[in-house]
Amino acid sequence: MILALTIKNPLAIFFMVSAAFVVAIFLAIPTTHWVSQRMANALSFFSMERFRRPPPLLSQGDALAMQGEVGAAFHLFRQFLKKHPRNLEIYSRLIDLSFGPMQDAELGDAIIAFGKKRLDRRGRRVIRERRNAIVLGELYPLKHLGWRKLTEYEHPKVEIPEALKGQFAPPS
Repeated sequence: MILALTIKNPLAIFFMVSAAFVVAIFLAIPTTHWVSQRMANALSFFSMERFRRPPPLLSQGDALAMQGEVGAAFHLFRQFLKKHPRNLEIYSRLIDLSFGPMQDAELGDAIIAFGKKRLDRRGRRVIRERRNAIVLGELYPLKHLGWRKLTEYEHPKVEIPEALKGQFAPPS
């Protein structure tokens, strides 16, 4: 039937060839996409993990805290927490600041309550253990700021015997 139609009307051949080209184009686009995706997955050595947002740059807050600007560091970590509410590292840093140099147990407990709503079981256990370690004195975050009396052993002053006093003099 198609052969009989093409013999009588040469324009039918043009329409059939045009239709074949249109069908080929519409099938080629998704097929090439599918094949190229499979080839890229097979040849790639990198992870296919994608981030919606980049992870926070926690070193900014750490630098502020190390310089003694505890309030600014706390505020910066709170801003990070608004964007990344499931990041356990941010909770740890906030707990260190609130129970450490700031000595604000109310604020620290509020952060822990916020974390208990958003973290998984392991995360809740980690922040609870971190709080307990700081409160019980097993962990001293940012102790260089002098927020807690250090109980380290101090060596008594050693007197040099009279016979050895001249031997340890610095060279002049």
